[in-house]
Amino acid sequence: MADLFSELDVAGIRLSNRIVLPPMATEAADTEGLAGSGTLSWYAGLATTGVALVVVEHSFVAPEGRSSPRQLSLAADACIPGHAAIARSIHAAGAFAAAQISHAGANRHAGMPGPRIGPSAVEHPVSHVIPEEMTTAEIAGTIRAFGAAAARARAAGYDLVEVHAAHGFLLSEFLSPLTNRRTDAYGGSSAHRRRMLLEVVEEVRAALHGELPIMVRLAVADDPPGRRFYDGGMTVEEGVGHARALEGASVVILDLSAGLCGSRPEGVSGEAYYRPFAEAVSRAVSCPVVCTGGITLAQTAQDIVQHGTAELVGVARAIVADHEWVRNARKELGDISAR
Repeated sequence: MADLFSELDVAGIRLSNRIVLPPMATEAADTEGLAGSGTLSWYAGLATTGVALVVVEHSFVAPEGRSSPRQLSLAADACIPGHAAIARSIHAAGAFAAAQISHAGANRHAGMPGPRIGPSAVEHPVSHVIPEEMTTAEIAGTIRAFGAAAARARAAGYDLVEVHAAHGFLLSEFLSPLTNRRTDAYGGSSAHRRRMLLEVVEEVRAALHGELPIMVRLAVADDPPGRRFYDGGMTVEEGVGHARALEGASVVILDLSAGLCGSRPEGVSGEAYYRPFAEAVSRAVSCPVVCTGGITLAQTAQDIVQHGTAELVGVARAIVADHEWVRNARKELGDISAR
């Protein structure tokens, strides 16, 4: 039986345990989106905690896809050296490194320059912005931008690339029937709404020349489990369908979260609040799944792995608060198993 500290082989990468540090926005980049000393020290410190995989916070793929003033960038070659330093610091601590690439779409902070674009000209439920509806030429250009950003991640020395399709950002907007009202090949049915995501994955794979595996941070539903925030949003059943399609597109890890309600929905708390998403997706796919969402206890993480809910667990703020969390979890679970 697998447990939290058993190894896992994924696409030629041997993870030393099942603990992933999920992406967390530090807002420490400079005004050009370049990584500075603060970003580097943040990841160098967290990589030493004993996690097997560090997913570096989302980097925008194009200027109009920048969500906030101090977000990291992979939109230009000038970004490569800073990312290379981050990847080296993670590798020096014995962990693997993934670069997450994203486009904010209409979900941008107020005051960000440039256009706000999205699948349809309807109000975004989070930012309350009505974006400009993307033309097919703009969709194609954005897909190419994802591929170019992935190529820069490869040049920087990352081990994996994660495509961000959650939290109400652009690819999540395309998945949701609330923000995607298109009537062309990119809207309407669930299969059409995921078309852009699948084309991004295809473009990223081509840019990586098959040398790096691809992860996707997938919105499983617009509402958190057991709650109703948005009428008519993307359902878990649709999210499971997206997961199956991504596995069919050779995505090697599905990192599960939510869509419009975000990673930490207001009023939702407790241990592993997205565990039902992992349970639903794991029943439908064979590729490894990451379960995230408020996991703070070692026993919770252990139960998720041992019960087959997910092959990997994402522990973020608990590890940030206590850099000994992984080592303490090993001791705690060892003591329990020895009884």
